[in-house]
Amino acid sequence: MPDVPAAGEINRWFPLAVQHRYVDQVTGQSGLTRRQAICFVRLWAYACYQRETGSAPIQTLNPEVNQLTCSHREAADLFYSDQPRGSERAAGLMINQLVKKHLVKRTTYDGYPSQLNLQIPPSFLPQTIADVTTEVEADAFDGRKDAPLVASFMDESYSWVSQRTEGASFKITRVLRRWATQYPKGLRVLRQVTDKAPVGFAAFYPAHPNSEERFHSHPSASLHLVTLEDTDPIELASSGDPDCYVVFVRAWQFKPQYWSYGHVCEFLADSQATLRAMQQEFPNLCDLYTITIHPNLEAFAVALGFNPMKADPASSLRWYYMALDHFLALDVDETLVEFDFSVPYLSS
Repeated sequence: MPDVPAAGEINRWFPLAVQHRYVDQVTGQSGLTRRQAICFVRLWAYACYQRETGSAPIQTLNPEVNQLTCSHREAADLFYSDQPRGSERAAGLMINQLVKKHLVKRTTYDGYPSQLNLQIPPSFLPQTIADVTTEVEADAFDGRKDAPLVASFMDESYSWVSQRTEGASFKITRVLRRWATQYPKGLRVLRQVTDKAPVGFAAFYPAHPNSEERFHSHPSASLHLVTLEDTDPIELASSGDPDCYVVFVRAWQFKPQYWSYGHVCEFLADSQATLRAMQQEFPNLCDLYTITIHPNLEAFAVALGFNPMKADPASSLRWYYMALDHFLALDVDETLVEFDFSVPYLSS
């Protein structure tokens, strides 16, 4: 076998963007969690590199290359190269899990590295190798450029709201620009890398203590983006207010065609980072409240750990609550591994 670089250098010879594409494809299949999928894909990549050394960086994985020699030490380097190093024992236990799922067969030689045989189902291959998932990145909301584009896909979500005004997209645009002036730190977008167009939007709004009672009354009374009322029912907290306890998640929306496991997990991770930064400004923040505007998003809220609270007697709207500490502690990749993203985002 040719000389193979250190397994711990996998991110150099198997780029992260390519890893993510395969991991997104494999996660959930054969009962694989995202962490297990990462480990399997990296074993597969290591097999390809051992066979095709010199062709790095690897852009595609060959399903016919399914044999490799890999010690527990090498496996630990592969599996834990981008986090605090796991033990060789932990790597061996991970391989055992993959064996139990009938994805790996192992032959151990006394005192020598294991010979591994990978079972690679056809479904583990991306539908078309050339069809690379659209790259996205989280970014700050730009009220000058993003507001009309975000308003256009948010308008569709609000089609279920009975209080919706005919000029909804216009009002959404105006309100988003006002929020961007009042509290820009709380507005985030997920953008396409190629043209910078927003495909996801989140609005985190620290609520003034005077507005807290709103979260215990009918949710329809706290809508603002698409109603006829000009006055915002939720007042913004003053920076550093020690009596600010609540973040109102006023929006967390996607363009339907970008609703996928990988994109959602990436945006949730950015949401966690945003809220951690808000905690530095408002040290006593502890509650998250939101309204699932579209019925299809209720299952998503529950999957994350939000609890259904007060329902609206005159509509399908309901408050959902989650402790901020619980949200920040979520391993979003693992939490959503079983969530069915094949259900249309905004189907009727």
